[in-house]
Amino acid sequence: MTQRSHRFEDGSIRYVTLGCACGGKARNRTTNVARLRPTSKTECKAQINVMFKKGVLKVSSVNNSHNHGLSPQKSRFFRCNREVSESVKRVLDINDQAGIRMNKSFASLVQEAGGFEKLPFTEKDCRNYIDKARHLRLGKGGAGALSEYFTRMQYKNDRFFSLMDMDDEGRLRNVFWADARSRAAYKYFGDVVTFDTTYLTNRYGMPFAPFVSVNHHGQSILLGAGLISSEDTVTFTWLFQTWLTCMNGEAPKAIITDQDRAMKNAIKEFEGSWEVLITKYNLQDNAWLKSLYAERTYWAPVFMKQVFWDRMSTTQRSESMNAFFDGYVHAKTNLKEFVDQFDNALRKKIESESEADFQSFNVTILVVSPSPLEKIFQGIYTCNKFREVQKEVIGMLATLPTLHRKDGVIATYHVEDEVDVEDFIKEVTHTVYFNEAECEVKCSCALFEMRGILCRHVLGIMRVNKVCSVPEKYILDRWQKDIKMTYTLIRSSYDLVDQRPEVSRYSRIIKKCYEVATNASSCDEHTKDMLDKLDAMNLGYRTKTPPSKVVTTDADTMIAVSSKKVLSPNVVKGKGRLPSLRKKSMIEKVKHTTKKASQKGKRKQVN
Repeated sequence: MTQRSHRFEDGSIRYVTLGCACGGKARNRTTNVARLRPTSKTECKAQINVMFKKGVLKVSSVNNSHNHGLSPQKSRFFRCNREVSESVKRVLDINDQAGIRMNKSFASLVQEAGGFEKLPFTEKDCRNYIDKARHLRLGKGGAGALSEYFTRMQYKNDRFFSLMDMDDEGRLRNVFWADARSRAAYKYFGDVVTFDTTYLTNRYGMPFAPFVSVNHHGQSILLGAGLISSEDTVTFTWLFQTWLTCMNGEAPKAIITDQDRAMKNAIKEFEGSWEVLITKYNLQDNAWLKSLYAERTYWAPVFMKQVFWDRMSTTQRSESMNAFFDGYVHAKTNLKEFVDQFDNALRKKIESESEADFQSFNVTILVVSPSPLEKIFQGIYTCNKFREVQKEVIGMLATLPTLHRKDGVIATYHVEDEVDVEDFIKEVTHTVYFNEAECEVKCSCALFEMRGILCRHVLGIMRVNKVCSVPEKYILDRWQKDIKMTYTLIRSSYDLVDQRPEVSRYSRIIKKCYEVATNASSCDEHTKDMLDKLDAMNLGYRTKTPPSKVVTTDADTMIAVSSKKVLSPNVVKGKGRLPSLRKKSMIEKVKHTTKKASQKGKRKQVN
């Protein structure tokens, strides 16, 4: 370390003393005697004195005797030897914006360098840099930054919707937003929507509340999202009303929730429809309907969850919620950073949907039977939904239909089926009604009503009656691959997470360098030639003064900030966790008792 130095008036060095970092006396800089900070000071006298004489710097004295052990192999841990280069900073920036955790980013750097000892920095140095970079990129990241983000998104696309709910002090309570793509997708997939607030929170403890449905591939698709300050009736009412306003007042046919009491109090679509039904058909005295209505709170977990979730396979259900928000599931982020990470997850989902669209139009799944009905669905449905149809076609092998009775054109069939339930085969019988005149079918398993896919029992009855075409009412537009989904033409208004010009220039250069490096690494001669030229170029860029910069203002960076400042929300108190069942050790018990006694003693002193 530099212990002493002096410069001339022109800034050149007159003399300097470089000493061991362990030089000097140890000083206690804290008043807490129970937690004294460690020190490396041992009054080491090792030093080098340098003076400026006759135009050159000359070493005047050297003391190379240390009073402590030396470990040159670990000198990389000294602060003066630790430095995060610009190239590494760019890699860290890119990985951070992509949602890659720091431990994985650092592990890749260690792998590339060939070991920890080959890196001139530690993981803590990388974390410190990213903390500073996020602050520069996002600001403080509170409600003010979030408000600016929404303003910028609205400027890019006027179909972007956002609403912030604030208290009397101007402090953020709740927020909801939906981009233009999500609003347009609601037209196609807004029939059944799931809503849950049990996923993740941000630094303020605000629960994340996404509105999610499934698209024509059976993938999850976002229809809006919110951050709420509490889970009470008033908050949920605000959120649902805001969401319906965003969707032009068009309510879904069904909403699946986590059965929270406050949330059920906020959902009133059903109550009004039930009252209209009872009044229209004069059913006020119907005992069965009365008892059914009294048990209405149990309908959703039994039936409505089946409606939505049975449209998705087990793998898709797991992917829909967990992987949908991968990258920030456990992150305690600020509000603006939370939305940035949310955009990254949304971007990934859109890419998955685009890939599924490509597969449906360019790949054909072969039929597994000579059934003309299967052939029809093969040409109309997306790959994922056609596979569900094929599952039912194959399942026909385990069914045995028999005619029960026939009344005119309506025939009633009993279909015996074998169901695999927990490693044993269970025999069940379903009833299928078939109208020969109208070619209408209805099965007691209600698979079509719940999943929109004709069941194996219906397909079997159609085969028995030699039905060679599928009525249009059983081919849902929702699953068709040739229906032009106009929402896919809308580019989601992503916010560029880092708009600094040097970052853009670096990206352009590094892409070209990868291409040149790939070609040059084909032989030793090309590799040496490239390295020599890069060294010469690097030396030139270091010494030459860059041309003067012209400052320009981009329209996207012009933010109309409201005159009223939006304050960050208060930290939401969680519901807490269950008491731990782990038995405490004797040390923990002693510490707890000592702490209580100490606090008690302090209180006595105050009194």
